[in-house]
Amino acid sequence: MSTNTNSVRGLPRYPVYALGRLTKALHAEIDVPLRDHWVLTFIEENADLTQKKVGDALGIDRSEVVRLVDALERAGLVERTRDGKDRRKYRLRITDAGRKQCKRTDRLIADATARVLERLDADEQRTLHRLALTALGEIPESPS
Repeated sequence: MSTNTNSVRGLPRYPVYALGRLTKALHAEIDVPLRDHWVLTFIEENADLTQKKVGDALGIDRSEVVRLVDALERAGLVERTRDGKDRRKYRLRITDAGRKQCKRTDRLIADATARVLERLDADEQRTLHRLALTALGEIPESPS
């Protein structure tokens, strides 16, 4: 990741700018749409999901969730079925191919994160993660 900030002299003072640059660097490293991966991971980790629940939990607009799930379904990563009690709703389930894709992308993200954050030691990386989660109002997991 470039350290040249001459053209954006004042922007690095904003933590969200710096975090955005880190995210952009990660995107460039793995060349996988992270938003798709977050949706797929959320579906894998939560049984009996509706598209609305996905959107609400991840803060994604309903029409965008439909577009994302459409793409995941076309790729054979997610199955979408009508809810038996409410035909207006769809239930989402990850496929075996989706699970494999999640694992593959998780490895890519871990490797790319290590490269993007290589200037930080392991303790600094854990601290950055903990602070980011705290800023988002999440409860960081205790170190294992």
